[in-house]
Amino acid sequence: MSVRAIPLAPRANLYRGGGFLAAVILAMLVWPAGYAAGAFPWLGYASRSGRSVSIGPGPGVIIGETGDRMSLGLTSFVFFAGQNIVVSYDAEIRRGCLWLQVWHAFRQGRGSNVSQCVTTSGAGEWVVPVTETGYYTVIVNSSVAHGAGPDWDMRYTVWWGAR
Repeated sequence: MSVRAIPLAPRANLYRGGGFLAAVILAMLVWPAGYAAGAFPWLGYASRSGRSVSIGPGPGVIIGETGDRMSLGLTSFVFFAGQNIVVSYDAEIRRGCLWLQVWHAFRQGRGSNVSQCVTTSGAGEWVVPVTETGYYTVIVNSSVAHGAGPDWDMRYTVWWGAR
């Protein structure tokens, strides 16, 4: 009985994905440079399509979520006084609300955050003036707050950055 040799792929084939990796590294360098130059005002992107799964009557208890979710870019960044943080969205909301929040990190109490709950479908833009230079976090999520029913069901795409 002879043992068959298993042919190995040539070494060049092992590095075929190098082009993709180079493109990702290039994008990671070009994106911040474009933002700093003012050519590309967006720092981050999020999209979601799905719904929550709840049990019980009334408000119920959310036990899970279904659907797809993706987020790219930076959620926290230094913004300067005089800038406007811009959150652009396009949403199809069947239940619940698209929760948008800008939080001034390392700051507590009144005025440390502002939020917007979008309950109607369509495209829009939410602008938050930056009154104090600082480190801010942009939060985008699905919520049952202010919605009709015990859970949420929506599809959205959101871009954020500054002008």
